[in-house]
Amino acid sequence: MTCQYSSQDKKQMEIAAKAKNPSRLQELIDFIKISGFNKIGIANCSSMQVYADKLISILQKEGFDIYSINCKESGLQGEEISTEMSGPSCDPISQAEFLNSRQTEFNINLGLCLGHGLLFSKYSKAPVTTIVVKDPSTSHNFIANLL
Repeated sequence: MTCQYSSQDKKQMEIAAKAKNPSRLQELIDFIKISGFNKIGIANCSSMQVYADKLISILQKEGFDIYSINCKESGLQGEEISTEMSGPSCDPISQAEFLNSRQTEFNINLGLCLGHGLLFSKYSKAPVTTIVVKDPSTSHNFIANLL
């Protein structure tokens, strides 16, 4: 098997190995620090705002510049997407555009719905990681579905 990793990919893998930690939150903080990132974006579901606020506070205490936006801040109406939708709509493309305009270096998906997270990642110029998977049926503990 031939290794297809670019030098940039290999560097990211090395940083991930250095940041490895049993706590995903501490691993995230260490990864950001080792990578030399300072401008961090958070795209979150509006229903996860309390968790986003807590993460913002933690990352700010670590000295990072944080930019955040929840999924409904743009004011997009569902009717603009589909005749089957109405009322305020999630807007993951606007979330990506907002963070792109702030020139974030690393973005965090905190609880975006599956399809919304895919679109956010697609349009984000910065690398994206997911820190919370929204799953109300298990109090956001997705692994419980696999037990």
